[in-house]
Amino acid sequence: MSIRRAVITGAGQGTGRAIALRLAGAGAHCLLLGRTANKLQGVADEIAAAGGKARAQALDVTDDPAVAEFGAALEGETIDILVNCAGDWLISPLADTSNAQLDHILRVNLRAPYILSRALLPNLRRSDNASIINIGSLVTAISAPMVSAYTAAKVGLQGMTKSLSAELKPDRIRVVMISPGPADTPMREAASPEIDKGVLVQPETIAEMTHAVVTLPRGITTSDFVLYSMAWE
Repeated sequence: MSIRRAVITGAGQGTGRAIALRLAGAGAHCLLLGRTANKLQGVADEIAAAGGKARAQALDVTDDPAVAEFGAALEGETIDILVNCAGDWLISPLADTSNAQLDHILRVNLRAPYILSRALLPNLRRSDNASIINIGSLVTAISAPMVSAYTAAKVGLQGMTKSLSAELKPDRIRVVMISPGPADTPMREAASPEIDKGVLVQPETIAEMTHAVVTLPRGITTSDFVLYSMAWE
């Protein structure tokens, strides 16, 4: 792998952790971002134990000043991959969803990837084969009840991904959204503990697809795609 540096949000657990382990295992130097320092450090320690390189940095991606400070600290450095994986879930009927809940879901799942991508764009432009990977959801391809706020955020992320892909095409920066179905992660467990784990996508599978996309040759990209278990109905 020719990757030199990857920034992964939501890297302390679940899909973000799996992506960090996969990219680090392939030789990337990973900068792990998330809200919980001890979880991030645990993943960094896993990577180090396997012979990889990673650094943990606690960062709330919804905190605009903190994100701006983070971007400024990386001024002049090269970033080859940005994985916007941090997210949150809400199962709630429209009538019971508060404005605060809606704002939170939009801020974490849509606004934060936008702001962070903008903050790190100068760094990505320094790369000779840069990628922005946005982790979406199967809700962009199907209609599901009780998740209108979450769906709005992820469909918005899908539109942002497509527009940004067109905008950054002259820079040869690929921008791709991977939209998995329900995944076997702590967030999914908390949202629906009764779910049959036989229908869940393993985080390592999402990580493998992420690795496949970011290692495409310079100037080559792919369309956004969904990834789900054939047992899912």
